[in-house]
Amino acid sequence: MSDTCERVIEALRQRGARLTIQRRLVIEALCDEPDHQSVQAIQERLRAKGTHLTEPTVYRIVQWLKALGLVSQTDLGQSGIVYQLIGDRRHHHLVCLACGRVIDLDDGIMDALRESVRRDYDFEPRIDHMAIFGLCRDCRERSAGE
Repeated sequence: MSDTCERVIEALRQRGARLTIQRRLVIEALCDEPDHQSVQAIQERLRAKGTHLTEPTVYRIVQWLKALGLVSQTDLGQSGIVYQLIGDRRHHHLVCLACGRVIDLDDGIMDALRESVRRDYDFEPRIDHMAIFGLCRDCRERSAGE
């Protein structure tokens, strides 16, 4: 089992959460693929290992992990809703509305936003994994040339 999986399982134990076989399998599937995964991709990964969990079961488990702050959920537009374990290096995405290109964005850029929300709204934001939509340079240049 990977260090990430062990970290997630230990965090659940510390919270006194019940770790069912299904929950453990979904966590392992998330650990096996550190990149973004849809519920359907998690199901396929489990099915390839000989385990069948329904889509609602997988969905409920990733939502439970999200509520505990262990998994991020991001709507990447055309790419759909994806989930990822929250690791040591949080990141975000710029998503081009024209070509669908996804550009990784370092979490540090969100620090000023977090501070502003705390100060101006007396609200503690949880910005785990965010997608910002717009147009990439190539698409802007292409549309300007038309």
